[in-house]
Amino acid sequence: MPLLFLLALFLLADVIVLFTLGAKLGLALTLIWIVLSAAFGLHLIRRESLLTLQRARERLALGELPSDELLAGATFVLAGVLLMAPGFLSDLLGLICLLPGSGQLARRWFPRATVGVMGSGGRSQGASHSEWEPAPRAADNASSDHDTSAGRPLEGDFLERDGRDGDSR
Repeated sequence: MPLLFLLALFLLADVIVLFTLGAKLGLALTLIWIVLSAAFGLHLIRRESLLTLQRARERLALGELPSDELLAGATFVLAGVLLMAPGFLSDLLGLICLLPGSGQLARRWFPRATVGVMGSGGRSQGASHSEWEPAPRAADNASSDHDTSAGRPLEGDFLERDGRDGDSR
């Protein structure tokens, strides 16, 4: 509830500053500022969301949790949303989110986003290091694709039996 109240106060202050500065700057300059900041915010959201997704996939492929990448991407997306909102205070806050040290500030304000349920280093508190390492591939351990020496196919192999190849039940 206090967060909702603070958000309402921020929006009210943003509208007041928008109309006050809009009266001083003029309608044309105010509208140009709003349209340009919204376009920049939309561009930022589209670009950073794709880049964040790509970096997160790379970290996941390495067997690591992409918490830093996701938090940085969320900061950029928040900046884009704030820039898209009409108002000078929201634009100012959006530009602050784009500053290089804003990610560190977000980590201090939201420590659960980087540590939270997960322990330090991206592992859960009860997990050993080997649980987060990628599993070795079957092709790396065996000389052939189908290792039937144990009497059963490896996980992921498909054996089709439809009765046409002389195999009847």
